[in-house]
Amino acid sequence: MTPAGTPDPLEGLRDIRLPDAVSFWPPAPGWWMLAGIILLLAIVAAAVEYRRRQTLSYRVSRQWRALSADTATLPDSRALAAAGALLMRRVLLSRMDKAAAAALTGPAWQEVLEDGKNALPPDMAAFLATAPYLPPGAPGADGVDRGELTAAVGRWIRGNA
Repeated sequence: MTPAGTPDPLEGLRDIRLPDAVSFWPPAPGWWMLAGIILLLAIVAAAVEYRRRQTLSYRVSRQWRALSADTATLPDSRALAAAGALLMRRVLLSRMDKAAAAALTGPAWQEVLEDGKNALPPDMAAFLATAPYLPPGAPGADGVDRGELTAAVGRWIRGNA
């Protein structure tokens, strides 16, 4: 209660003013840092993927998948094995002494295929060692299942390339 004649001190007060709404833009510095980190991780991931695609293993595996899917050009297991043996020899040429790898033939080539990481079974290695030299339609030219051949050569490439 105010004495008569004195003004009410509360009448001079203004109403509470709410602050302006927080704007969406520009983001706070923490959001800029998060965006920068995400961008940096994306660049690093792209660089790692690019490097992976440049490796011998990736390129040879991709070639092998394309060859094994091509049934028009490579209709039987012999033709596929001949192409696979050529691809496997290229892998060995890049990994071993070129003169030693190029000189491998017959039993020595079969032995290399049977040894090491992801070695091939002896019958598969023997078929791959002789397939490039078999004429089309020769007896035993389809001695190995195409699916098993594809899987075995794919494993050998992944393990040795």
